[in-house]
Amino acid sequence: MFATLPKTFPSLEKVARDMGGVSVTPPPPMEEIGKRLRVTFERARHEQYRGLSRVELRKLPFAYWVKGEPPLPDVHPQLLKQYWTEVLPEAFAGGGRRARRWLLPLLYTYCEAFDSGDAKFLDFASKLCIVIDAAGGALAERLQHFQRSRSFFDPKQAPNHLAQEFLLGAKGLSETMQELLLWDGFFGSALGGEVFASALQVNPERLREWAVVSRLLELEQHRMPARVVKTAQRVRFAEALLRPWRRGMPPDLHRSKLMRLFVSQYGDPRVTSHASYQWHGVAEDAVSVLMRWLAGDSLRCFMRILARTADDIWRYRQKFWMAYYDAGYVEDAWLVLGPDAKKVIGDVSSDLAMRYGVLDGGTASNQSVLLLRIGDLIFTEWSHNGSLRAYREGSTGAPTFYRARYHAHDLRMHTSLDFHFGQNKNPELRHVHSESGSWQRKARDFIRSFTRLYLGDRDIL
Repeated sequence: MFATLPKTFPSLEKVARDMGGVSVTPPPPMEEIGKRLRVTFERARHEQYRGLSRVELRKLPFAYWVKGEPPLPDVHPQLLKQYWTEVLPEAFAGGGRRARRWLLPLLYTYCEAFDSGDAKFLDFASKLCIVIDAAGGALAERLQHFQRSRSFFDPKQAPNHLAQEFLLGAKGLSETMQELLLWDGFFGSALGGEVFASALQVNPERLREWAVVSRLLELEQHRMPARVVKTAQRVRFAEALLRPWRRGMPPDLHRSKLMRLFVSQYGDPRVTSHASYQWHGVAEDAVSVLMRWLAGDSLRCFMRILARTADDIWRYRQKFWMAYYDAGYVEDAWLVLGPDAKKVIGDVSSDLAMRYGVLDGGTASNQSVLLLRIGDLIFTEWSHNGSLRAYREGSTGAPTFYRARYHAHDLRMHTSLDFHFGQNKNPELRHVHSESGSWQRKARDFIRSFTRLYLGDRDIL
């Protein structure tokens, strides 16, 4: 006869949670409120601030620091003394729900005005710890717990403790945000910025773990108010994620994600305009990591193009040059594509990072060139029936990397270093007898004689 009574009451439960003071919404327009309060406080000064309303006093923290004006303690010290020693204790005597309304402006101000190097902010944080301990209610209890477990209100320790929790904690970012009562937009606050900066200083070995890196990328992409390349953390971010890979190589999928991120946000460091702006100030050893990854992609793309354009010995070239790349010896690589290769580049590489030069005239349409740097040697590896040439970096005839267009004549007109050590009239190296390893061994011995870098037959054949 009667409908079954529901077992849960979501709306009532939400009201109960809110009444318990365990939810925190984003702060109001603090700067605007603070400016209005400053005018009000100035008018109330001659009456010893007796005419101020409870609401104005409750929102006082918003006026503590107002851009372009001195800190509130410098202009209204008597008001601040009354606020900390009389107003707040009286407010907290009214119970938990009332305490919550007074604690929130203090919490917002602590996060938004965070400055661990400012003596007045340190004094504010010290007083805040005292009043939180004296307050009652669910919010006060949570804040007391945060201070005990995470030193949340210790400006010298809080950023590092929170960064560790966000990056290394067992819970996801959203769950951590909820647990810490942090609102959407928190990472746009001064404290949020310091937490992100501390996250970039985590042990570099931890930043070789993709679970940690993915947390950091999620913070950067979805929690920060702007992409990091547009912030003061631009340099630290690039160095933090690239430097751990000065030795070794991340898994292909992770490397590809990082490479796409940096090329799309910072730009290709091989392009002068990008190198002089987005990459400005980033340590050379960090940039060199990305350059090495880009070189690897150029190498792999070259080999796929050779396979698609019917170069008979592409597998031998691939084995040889990838061996030097995997050993960490190839410092740079740049594609120069002929007409046939340009037609298939979209099929063999969809990577946003893939850039290349164009080969103009003076050669067969199926030919392309790969420029490589190993030590102080620059190689031009011609496809199909082309030869391998080498030049000392900076010498006459050594090709320039990263140009948009090349002419085949310019790449051939200067005499190569001698791969045969005087035993052949032509100094360049023809790709003959690949099956037996003839040209591979000659190229390997040539590289060893100039750079002292050596790879065995098992590596190159």
